[in-house]
Amino acid sequence: MVDRESTFANDETLKLLRDHYVAYAPSVTEMLKARDAAGDFFRKVVNQRAEPKHSKQGYYICAPDGTLLKGWMYPRPDNGTMTRNLKEVHEAYKPPADVAPLDRSKVDRNATPLPPEGGLVIEVAAKLLEAKWQATNLSRYQMIRDAVGKDRLWATQVEARELAKGSLPNSFVERLIRFHLVDNTRGVHARWMPEHLKSLRIQIIPDGKTFLLEGSLLLEEAGNRRFEAQLRGVLEAKGDVVTRFDVLVRGTHVATKSPLGELPLGPTTLAVAFGLAEPGESTKVPPLYSWLQGEYLRSNGQCVSALRNTATK
Repeated sequence: MVDRESTFANDETLKLLRDHYVAYAPSVTEMLKARDAAGDFFRKVVNQRAEPKHSKQGYYICAPDGTLLKGWMYPRPDNGTMTRNLKEVHEAYKPPADVAPLDRSKVDRNATPLPPEGGLVIEVAAKLLEAKWQATNLSRYQMIRDAVGKDRLWATQVEARELAKGSLPNSFVERLIRFHLVDNTRGVHARWMPEHLKSLRIQIIPDGKTFLLEGSLLLEEAGNRRFEAQLRGVLEAKGDVVTRFDVLVRGTHVATKSPLGELPLGPTTLAVAFGLAEPGESTKVPPLYSWLQGEYLRSNGQCVSALRNTATK
C-alpha cells in the first residue's frame, strides 16, 4: 500500500509509464512458481537483481530479451526513485536487435488464471472506517492506515445466470463472504473458513425491474477475528445478463492477531463495496485467492445453505 500511494500518485511517473513502457504487475509468489515461458522469463529477470536477498518484491525495468536494466525494492515509501530510474533507463535505452516472442503454446493457469468464461467480474473495495491507531509520526504508517484494499470477485457462468434471474446462488454467496469480507487494507489477508460463518440472513426483494438485497451476517474466528455486518444492495439484469451489482457490506470488525503487522486499537467499522467491473484488461487481474482453484471457484455453498434455510424457517 505504501508503494502504491508513494510511487504511482505522481503524474510524471504515470506519463513515463504510459509513453515509454509496458507495465506489468503480477503475483510475485505465483510467477516464481509458474511452469511456462512467462515464468521462465520472469525468473530470468528477477534473479539478476542482487539485493535484497530476502525478497523478490519490488520493481524491475527490463528489455524485451529479459536483460535487467534497473531493479530495486527500497526506499519505501518512494522518494522519487521510480521517476528517476524511468527517466535514466529511457534516455540510455538501446533496444536489442532481435527478440524471439515467448512461446505461448503452454500457459500455466495456476499462475495466471482467467475469469470464468461467460461469468462475471466484480470489483471489490474495502476500507476501515472509524479506526483508532497508536500515535505515530511515520508517514508510511498513515498511508497504510488510510489505504483502500482492492480485489476482484469472480462468478461462474451458471451463477451469473442465476443472478440475472434475481437469485443468489449459495456457492456465490459463500465465495463473496469467505474470500472478500476481509480487512485487506494493509496487505494479504486471511480468508474466512466455512466454520467461521455463524449466522446469515439474506433476502432479495423484487422492485419493478430491480432486485433489492438486504441481509445480515456474523463471522467469528475463535480467539481472533469477528465481523458482524449488514448487507444492502441493488441487482439489475437485461435478459440473462447482469447489468448492475452494487452491494455494500458494513459492520463492526475486530481482530487480535494479524500477519499484516499493525492492528487498529479495538473494534473498527469495516466497509466492503462490490460493483461490476468495467470492460478492459483490468478484468483479467485475478482475485487474490483464485490460485486456490479447488477452493475458490468450486465451493459448494453448504455452510451458506444450512444457515439460509434455518433463517427462512
